[in-house]
Amino acid sequence: MGNQVSRRKFLSTASAAAVLPSTWGFVKAPPSNKFLAVDATPSSSKTRIVDTHVHFDEKKPSFIGDLLKLSDRLDLTACVLTPFAYRKVVAEAAKQHPTQIIPFGFVDLDAPDVAKQVEELHAMGYRGLGEMEFVKKPYNDPSYFPVYELANGYGWIVLFHTGIVLRRNFDEPEDVASGRMRPIYLEEIARRFPKITVLGAHCGNPEYEWAAEIARWNPNVFFDLSGSTLTKMHRRLADFQKFFWWSATEWHSAEWNVRTPNNDPSAFIKIVFGSDTDLDGVESVVNQYRAMFDACDVPERTRKMIMGGTLSKMLGLPD
Repeated sequence: MGNQVSRRKFLSTASAAAVLPSTWGFVKAPPSNKFLAVDATPSSSKTRIVDTHVHFDEKKPSFIGDLLKLSDRLDLTACVLTPFAYRKVVAEAAKQHPTQIIPFGFVDLDAPDVAKQVEELHAMGYRGLGEMEFVKKPYNDPSYFPVYELANGYGWIVLFHTGIVLRRNFDEPEDVASGRMRPIYLEEIARRFPKITVLGAHCGNPEYEWAAEIARWNPNVFFDLSGSTLTKMHRRLADFQKFFWWSATEWHSAEWNVRTPNNDPSAFIKIVFGSDTDLDGVESVVNQYRAMFDACDVPERTRKMIMGGTLSKMLGLPD
């Protein structure tokens, strides 16, 4: 079990493109002809890993190149959560490496021109939004509906921060409250805008039970286990069976198979992989997920769907 603690990225949403250093230039990496598993345990496979929670690091000019190297080594596709100011950088990288980089746009839901930003991201080929966070009102506030309506029309995936959130400044006032980002608010979004695939980061930490129950009744809701959860619960990982309890029962949405591929009866199918860490910590999070799988006796085919199969199908990635 790794002891990786997630490093939250606090990114600006400047409306103007930033001046980029010349080192952002891309060199197309040679394709791998052999996919390497993270380890040799039976739960490892050559199935693609899809990481729904990779923050673009604007402070690291080598980020794209480093990500491509990691992708080649782990057979990993990254949903890159991109500040609006860096939208062109990631869009270009995604065009060159479409099976390794999936562009997601990070926007401020409270920005006066947020709808215009979303429209521009869509025109540039972005596939979703995330990570929504630091909102001034609860996620289900009607003032945010225009953004959700656009995402619904695009059939996008939208990743929301849920649960406890770190502080940016300890000695200055800030208008941030974790209570505005509770998983319960995602339920209304999922029901009002059924063509959005709603992803909740951190599984509502610490409101795991609420998160799981919302996912249970809404076929378009999924959660990742990024953040501190798998670290703090490493001695009681089997507790996730209490939250995702309805495997092989009828106590789930009647439309279960709308967005849960392969007719999987496991409740754990509502989890997707997300790292939310520096690139050098992704492998540690992979191993944390695998430790949870073992503790909860998650079936092999469900493990494959969690680690990449579910999102591969949603995003239309090749097998």
